[in-house]
Amino acid sequence: MPIISTTPAPAAAAPVAAPTVTRTNKQSMSQQDFLKLLTMQLKNQDPMKPMDDNSFVTTMAQFTGLEQSSQMITSLKGMGDANKMMAASSMIGREVTVRDYTGAETTGIVDAVENSSTGLQLRMGTSLFSFDSVTRVAPTSAKVIPANVPA
Repeated sequence: MPIISTTPAPAAAAPVAAPTVTRTNKQSMSQQDFLKLLTMQLKNQDPMKPMDDNSFVTTMAQFTGLEQSSQMITSLKGMGDANKMMAASSMIGREVTVRDYTGAETTGIVDAVENSSTGLQLRMGTSLFSFDSVTRVAPTSAKVIPANVPA
């Protein structure tokens, strides 16, 4: 006796599109990326054919080089910041011309230097100007008359 099903046959399903993956191209590999790649490589290697010693040493040398480069960049940035602070400090008491974001120039005497979250700033009177906006530095233009010389 044939078997007859009372359940309706499923309708033909619409084809399901494969999920799309958005990729972003990176121009450089961070230390974190390198560690992830090395970990995945070690985790997925064939236990019967482990990574060649020379390959592993080469990979570790690359990692060490990356770490040292990162430390050197940090050190150089710190030295650059210190040099900027010294240069800005040498402007105290001098006449400085700065250009704002509109292109307008302002000239004044630098009273102080401040290092804030927005960067190195020069105080001229009640105004603050970015150190990077300096276009001219000169001795003060006010003439100083020595005390022992008659006017």
